Amino acid sequence: MITKIHHPTLGYIRGSLSESQKTVQFRNIKFANIPGRWQDPVLASDRLSPDEFDATRFGPCCPQKETGLKFDLGLIGDVHLEHDEIPQSELECLNLVITVPQMDSVPKAQRLPVMVWYVT
Repeated sequence: MITKIHHPTLGYIRGSLSESQKTVQFRNIKFANIPGRWQDPVLASDRLSPDEFDATRFGPCCPQKETGLKFDLGLIGDVHLEHDEIPQSELECLNLVITVPQMDSVPKAQRLPVMVWYVT
C-alpha cells in the first residue's frame, strides 16, 4: 500500500491510509501563510519539510466555538478524531486535507475529478 508521495514543490509527504484501505488522506498541508493579524495571506511555495512531511494528523483549525469544528467535520463525512481537541490558531490554520484513492488502484495516466468544500 502506497501512503507516500513525492510532490515536485512540496517534497515527500506521508499520508494516512483509511480503515477501508481504499483512500489515503494527507492532512495539514499548508497552502498559505498569514504574516500577522488582519494581514492578507500569502500563498505558500516552500517545501513542507526538509525530509519527509508527516501528513497523518490534522493541523490547527481557525478559532471557533467548540461546536463549530464538529459541524465542519460533519460536512465531509464520519471523521474519527484521535482526540476531541484540535489546536486552534489564527495564524497557522490555512491548511488542506486532501483525500485520494489508494494509489495502487488508479492507473497513472487516469485523470480524476477534484471536489473542493469551502466552509466559511
